[in-house]
Amino acid sequence: MSKNLLLCALGIVLGFIVGFLITNAITEPRAQVAQARSAAAGGGDARPLGPDQMGGELPPGHPEVPGAGGGDSPASTSAEAQGAMDKADRAPQDFQTQLEAARVFYGLHDNDKAALYADRAVKLKGNDFDALVLSGNAKYDASDYAAAQTFYERALAVKPNSPDVRTDLGNTHFNRGDYERAVAEYRKSIALDPDHLNSWKNIAAAALRKQDKALLSEAVEQLSRIAPQSQETQDLRAKLAEMP
Repeated sequence: MSKNLLLCALGIVLGFIVGFLITNAITEPRAQVAQARSAAAGGGDARPLGPDQMGGELPPGHPEVPGAGGGDSPASTSAEAQGAMDKADRAPQDFQTQLEAARVFYGLHDNDKAALYADRAVKLKGNDFDALVLSGNAKYDASDYAAAQTFYERALAVKPNSPDVRTDLGNTHFNRGDYERAVAEYRKSIALDPDHLNSWKNIAAAALRKQDKALLSEAVEQLSRIAPQSQETQDLRAKLAEMP
C-alpha cells in the first residue's frame, strides 16, 4: 500500500515537472530579427526565433545563441573578426567599416563588440535602419532589453512598416514581464501582416503567461489557420484544452 502511494506521489511530481518544462519551452521569447547574424555565422538564412523556441531545439541551420560575448568567444581567435576590428579602428569615421565590424562580431556572438561597433555606426548615421536594428539585436541578446527597446523604436521611426522589428520590440516588453505592452506591439505587427506567424506565437506565449484563455484561443485559432500541422500549434492546442 505504502509502495503504491509512493509511486502515485512520484507520478504527480514528475507530471508537474514535465508540464512546467513544456510551458516554459513554449513561452520564452528571444530576438526574432537575426537574419544578418544567421547568414554570417551559419552560411545561410535561418528562420527567425519566436518566444516558443527558447529552451527548445533551434531551427536547422541556426547558430547557437548564447548571452553576451566573453573571453572564450570565437571572435577572440577569428582572423576575420580581428581584421574587421583593425580596419574599423583605423577608420573610426567610416560608417561602412563600423557596420561591417558589428556584423562580424554579431555573427560570432560577441555581443559586447557587436554593440560597440554598431553604436559607432549609429553615431555616424543616426537614421540608418540596419545599424539601428543591429545595435538593438546585440543589446537584446545581451539581455539589455531596455536599451534594445530604444534602438528598435528608433529603427521603427525610420521604417515603421517592419513587422519583424515590431515583434522584437514586443519581445523586449515580454522579457520584462509587461505582457500587455508586448501584445500591443504584436498586434501592430499583425496589422501589417495578418499572417505573421511569430507574432501570433508570441501572443500565445503572452496568453499562457497571463493565463488568458480568450487570448490564447484567439492565437490558437489563427495558428491553426496559418500553420495547422506545426508541433508548436499542436502543443498550444493541448495547453488551451488544459485551461479551466
